[in-house]
Amino acid sequence: MGKNVMNASTLKITLLSAASLGLSACAGLGFNGPQDAMTVAETHPIAVDSQVMTLTISGDVSTSDLSNMDKSRLNAFAHSYLTNGHGPLTVTAPSGAGNDRNDHEAAADIRQVLNDAGVPWSAIHGATYRTGEESNDDIILSFTRYVATASPCGVWSGMKANEFKNLRTPNMGCATMNNYAAMIADPHDLIAPAESTPRDGQAIVRAVDLYRKGEVTASAVDQNINAETSE
Repeated sequence: MGKNVMNASTLKITLLSAASLGLSACAGLGFNGPQDAMTVAETHPIAVDSQVMTLTISGDVSTSDLSNMDKSRLNAFAHSYLTNGHGPLTVTAPSGAGNDRNDHEAAADIRQVLNDAGVPWSAIHGATYRTGEESNDDIILSFTRYVATASPCGVWSGMKANEFKNLRTPNMGCATMNNYAAMIADPHDLIAPAESTPRDGQAIVRAVDLYRKGEVTASAVDQNINAETSE
């Protein structure tokens, strides 16, 4: 009888030991934790950095008039500012070179060209920098834009033949995030949403005129479509 009890106790201890070993072996494989639940955007983030864009217009001591080439460059610079610029567009003119009058007139002409290209007066700021008498009379334009840069792809470290946690590869979603960074029109939208633009006044006037004349408006067409769909 004692021998049977001893055998049962020994068997129980053996089973418990085997179970403990099995659990410890499973623990070695690891379980998915919070660090394994990161999204693709967290694994491959897009960095947004500010850059200062500049344009230099070389001054001419003999005249303050702008050349056609300068006007073309200013129009292109204004278009770039209207597309991706943030903050003011600063026109910095030299001071102290003995030709301040021509420089100030050239800076005024530059501001006029920028305004004609669509840049509002409130966005054009003026500034000066100190220069010597023999220095170049360069007028410098500048504004801030934002650039999106994604993390590099091609990271193959950590790949194993046996992956019991069923995780995605380190490169999963990297190409997608790089495409997002390349396609986004204004990377500043990743920092803060863009401001709402005002309503189209011409579209509102057209709708009111149609309503006053008793003609079919877009809302009436939508109602007819909904009625036909429900029938």
